[in-house]
Amino acid sequence: MSDQNKNLDAKNLDAKNLDAKTIDAKTIDIDKWLKAWKAHGAYTLSKHDPHKDGIAVSAFLPLTALLGAAKELYQNKFLLLDLSALEAQEGYVVTYHFDHLESSFRLAFRALVSRKKPSLPSIHPIFPGAEWHEREAYDFFGLTFDQNPNLIPLLLPDDFAGPPPLRKTTAALAPIAKLGLLGQVEILDADFGALIGQTGGLSS
Repeated sequence: MSDQNKNLDAKNLDAKNLDAKTIDAKTIDIDKWLKAWKAHGAYTLSKHDPHKDGIAVSAFLPLTALLGAAKELYQNKFLLLDLSALEAQEGYVVTYHFDHLESSFRLAFRALVSRKKPSLPSIHPIFPGAEWHEREAYDFFGLTFDQNPNLIPLLLPDDFAGPPPLRKTTAALAPIAKLGLLGQVEILDADFGALIGQTGGLSS
């Protein structure tokens, strides 16, 4: 066999392995995570098109459930990819993206944080790398994370005196329902559904 053919076979084998890894993701029981989040008191449960949204499932969770949900993912070999924040009409939406260590399976949970009390638990005790992501959200949105051991500016100067630079005026804010976060969503909490303009059942 020529070197060229060997290289082609190696590339084909790599492609097959990649396809197998992608198929693997479909064999993971996504209902397991929907049920787990429901047990944590989830406000919403969503299924997504991974090719469009980059994740398979997501949920809005109560602030009190964040640590428990993060610990469960850690125990099941998930890693924290990132933590991001944005401001919507209803408040601050904080999203935690996770990937599985052994298969291409990404999921996310979210929290809605009040403008009156822009504070939520840190998941640093479970995922130490969250410290950096939380500091960035602190920089740009003024969100505080309880139990973050080093909640100081990450990117802004220490003497920055202005308001958090990514906070917006109310007139410039879109509602959560218009931000493309919900996928095919099931509303489990009627009050939360009313807050974000969604009702029970499945909708996409």
